[in-house]
Amino acid sequence: MRPYLWPEDGWPYPDSKAELPDLDATIDDDAMVLRGMGTRLFEFLEPLERQVILSHYGLDGSPPRTMKELHHEMGLSRAELREALASGLAKLRTTLAE
Repeated sequence: MRPYLWPEDGWPYPDSKAELPDLDATIDDDAMVLRGMGTRLFEFLEPLERQVILSHYGLDGSPPRTMKELHHEMGLSRAELREALASGLAKLRTTLAE
């Protein structure tokens, strides 16, 4: 496990609104499509991409989790989590566009 360089809670600043999924707001098209496709859509993703997407959007049956929560659970940096989320979503969008 990596040594923490940040405060004890492992995060240098509080979550911003942009990081929290707002399920009461307008429909998140990505999340709706992903929920409707089932797990077969995720088979071609890298394991980290799959885990971050399923956990962040709550598609694994648990409530959606923030990047801060994923950081604590997985022990990865914010940059690693964002990169996995972005690359996984890009792959999914490409697949859905085909």
